[in-house]
Amino acid sequence: MNTAPALLPSGLMDVLPPLAGSEFRSVHHFLKTFMAFGYAPVIPPLAEYAESLLAGAGEATSHHVFRVADPLSPQLLGFRADMTGQLARIASTSLSGSARPLRLCYAGYTLRTTAEALKTRRQHTQVGIEYFGAADARATAEVLAIAAHALASMQIAPLTIDLHYPSVLEALLTEQPEGQHAAIREAVRLKDHARLHALGATQIAEMMRHAGPAELVVKKLAASPHAAVQKAATDLQALLQAFAGYGVSATLTVDLLDLSGYGYYHGIGYALYWNAPGIEVGRGGCYRTAAGEQAVGFTLYLNDLLDHLPPEAAGPIKRLPHGTPMAEAEALQKQGFVTVYE
Repeated sequence: MNTAPALLPSGLMDVLPPLAGSEFRSVHHFLKTFMAFGYAPVIPPLAEYAESLLAGAGEATSHHVFRVADPLSPQLLGFRADMTGQLARIASTSLSGSARPLRLCYAGYTLRTTAEALKTRRQHTQVGIEYFGAADARATAEVLAIAAHALASMQIAPLTIDLHYPSVLEALLTEQPEGQHAAIREAVRLKDHARLHALGATQIAEMMRHAGPAELVVKKLAASPHAAVQKAATDLQALLQAFAGYGVSATLTVDLLDLSGYGYYHGIGYALYWNAPGIEVGRGGCYRTAAGEQAVGFTLYLNDLLDHLPPEAAGPIKRLPHGTPMAEAEALQKQGFVTVYE
């Protein structure tokens, strides 16, 4: 008998007890919270035709998407690496006639061809919300407030919400030679000020220094003579005012030219950090669907989060004789017991 352990592909793993139970309970918590705020759940397919999967916001995930031949058609199938594009497709097609704003939530697995940065995982569990029909301060503040509330109600606090406005970089790049754009973007991604100065992108290097407490940074941005920067300051200030009304406890910061994420954000983007372990727990922002509709959303990285949560205590076990009526077992379960037949 062959007892050699089965090998799994790199970046894919079994999720075992008690972590699997924690994941299921967490997904239930987040979806229940989102639904309580009027976000209706949808379940997109794990795979779809690559052409539609990579349309609009999905295009930014192209380098992460597995493509396979579909034996039932001449088209290639793509396994989703992110779910935002699928929600945008649903909003633009099946739910195009629904009233706006359209609020949707989701949970599901994604698969990526490669791991990100120093991480090894290629299979991820995503949970999130998408708001279609607007991407103004009011809509963005709602999404951020609900995301922060859902996390805080799981004792995931204190939180820092880091705000970005990466489209400012595109406006500033128009003043630089086109042949240097790729090098400048890479320098911004690496926060390499010396490289930016060497490329003659002095203004971009200065804008990259605008990072820190939100109120302070926004005031500095408002004083800029550049129209794109002033627009960013106006949008960010409106968001700060709208968010304040929700009474959510979170530290707001600005890192103006942060380019993390998939790059389909148009306007404000953001990342949420859990301060205690110092990890990023989610990311989102404003974008446009392939149909041109404005939208704003948030995606929670559940696996990274669960890696830093303490294990849940198992309920006390009550052993019952085989044949004990289900009504009796159910009564004990309502008291907090785990019933096991023996």
